[in-house]
Amino acid sequence: MKYLLYILFFLLIPAQMIAQDTITVPVDIVYRAETKNYYVSNSFEGNGNILKLDSTGKVIETFFSDLHYPGGLCLVGDVLYVGDNYGKWNDSLPSHLVGIDLNTGTEVMNFLVASYGAYIDLMTTDSSGYLYIGNSGTGDNDGKVHKFNIQTQSLTDLVTQTTRPYGVSYDHVNNRIIFVESGPLISFLKSVSPEGGEVTKVFYMNRRIEGVIMAPDGDFYISSWGSDSIFGNDTVYKAGNSLAWKMEISTGHNRPFGMCIGKDNFLAVCNWGEHSLSFIDLSLYGIEETLTKNNDFTIYPNPSNGIVNLKFNNSEIQEVEVIIHDIIGQLVYQEKIGRMDVLSEKQIDLQQLPKGTYIVNIYNGSVVSHEKLILY
Repeated sequence: MKYLLYILFFLLIPAQMIAQDTITVPVDIVYRAETKNYYVSNSFEGNGNILKLDSTGKVIETFFSDLHYPGGLCLVGDVLYVGDNYGKWNDSLPSHLVGIDLNTGTEVMNFLVASYGAYIDLMTTDSSGYLYIGNSGTGDNDGKVHKFNIQTQSLTDLVTQTTRPYGVSYDHVNNRIIFVESGPLISFLKSVSPEGGEVTKVFYMNRRIEGVIMAPDGDFYISSWGSDSIFGNDTVYKAGNSLAWKMEISTGHNRPFGMCIGKDNFLAVCNWGEHSLSFIDLSLYGIEETLTKNNDFTIYPNPSNGIVNLKFNNSEIQEVEVIIHDIIGQLVYQEKIGRMDVLSEKQIDLQQLPKGTYIVNIYNGSVVSHEKLILY
């Protein structure tokens, strides 16, 4: 019997090592364009980790393993932020926000979000030094949306007394935070200013909503599953920025949760119910279908070799801000343009950017317009 136990022990070691590099209950995913890598948070019975994947979704290695029930991921610069929950919803254990340097794989921040009664789900950033974090609490009406200042490492409550805010997304078109309020029979997307204040209902579905992310063109992608407890045929939706319509873009998922837009404009989806990832080709649905041109400005030449001219056709404009994102939503250019350039033309040098598709957003207090730009 003793020797049998030894044999079983040595047989189990390789199995456990293999399991460490396996996608198991994937919660969230991000894409790092500089290195063409995905990072996935695995949450499995308190033995959570973060996996590093190549651009095709193949697991390369266990990147970071000292986690418990990791939740959402958010990439800001070279630091990957992850919610680390020491227990499940009613375990009365702490939840931390952990920062990991992607270049060294070392922990650079460990912030206690709550000592009990918390469960960190998905999160987002406004690219201005803040994280917005969904905290589902115990799963009842004690959920919160936090605002976290990365530089000062200070946490404030943006929204309180909400129900299971699984997903959180920053709407860069309207400068608002979109968050989920999820229920078994009906779920809402709600909005709030980054500074807090009034909460507004903007969307609902007769099913659970899990994740919500915003693409550079302003459209939203929403992961959901039904209330009939029959899993495996769940849906990912696309919705316009106004959230006045939605369309199915993919079915056959098993409780899809966190998402990101990755290589070649593919939407990567975590199927935590079946321990897998899905990759959806968004080019089949066209980003230009919801881009609305505005006669207030013209961008030329387009396509461009990187030297771009902005001509403003509305003489009443005093000042604008130009913000450009790449196709996966990362901020690549930002500049305020004063009155003199508005009256004439403004030349922008984007030659340092890689070839590809970008979204140019022109803000004049509120959004004036956004347009697709192709660099070759």
